[in-house]
Amino acid sequence: MSAADASVVVPAREEGSRLERTLDSLAAQLFNGRLEVIVVASGATTERVARAHPAVDRVLVDDRRAGPGPARNLGAAVAGGEVVLFTDADTVVPPRWVRRHYRHYAAPEVVGVGGPLRPLEGGLRHRALFRVLSDWWYRACWPVGFVQQAGCNCSVRRTAFETIGGFDDDLRFLEDTDLSLRLAREGPVVYDHTCPVETSARRQGRVGYARLFWTYLVGYLEYALPGSSPTRDYF
Repeated sequence: MSAADASVVVPAREEGSRLERTLDSLAAQLFNGRLEVIVVASGATTERVARAHPAVDRVLVDDRRAGPGPARNLGAAVAGGEVVLFTDADTVVPPRWVRRHYRHYAAPEVVGVGGPLRPLEGGLRHRALFRVLSDWWYRACWPVGFVQQAGCNCSVRRTAFETIGGFDDDLRFLEDTDLSLRLAREGPVVYDHTCPVETSARRQGRVGYARLFWTYLVGYLEYALPGSSPTRDYF
């Protein structure tokens, strides 16, 4: 493992054109500590973009295509930072993103941090629905114990992440919710509403918000039922 204070893991599957924008935002981080960036790449173009970008410290090739959870686990396994942050290859993070996450770990009991999502694409509809579904929903459910770190805007204390075994490799949907709920058994998971990221609304635009709501509702029910699991692919 490299000597780092914080590590960022970016799973990227066939995201060459979008990945560069994500990496540019990571290169612009205003963080005083030692930061490493790890890309878990699937696809020749994605791998080429990752290897060429100066912000990237390490590129791991993932030929399994088993989903975001296993890819994040692969990156976290080689991360040197005590704090490991996760974002996606269609996401742009603000300049103080790492710093805002990292500051919460000054409290030794904190094991995880999550934040809200904003749409990269313009339009009042996207902005309003993201605010409701990817911010206000989190603010409402977090205090009652339904902790949901979004996979593209979350961080973990590496020791706690290792204790719970990381993301569940068998889950291809709600793997970030599952991680959050198991992580919360180890200690406080903080929701920081002042730490948003901008992420693509392409899926929402393609399938519609009504189907999005239904997909998550069914997934939550499957997750809650004994002996059941939301193993479907995301959309």
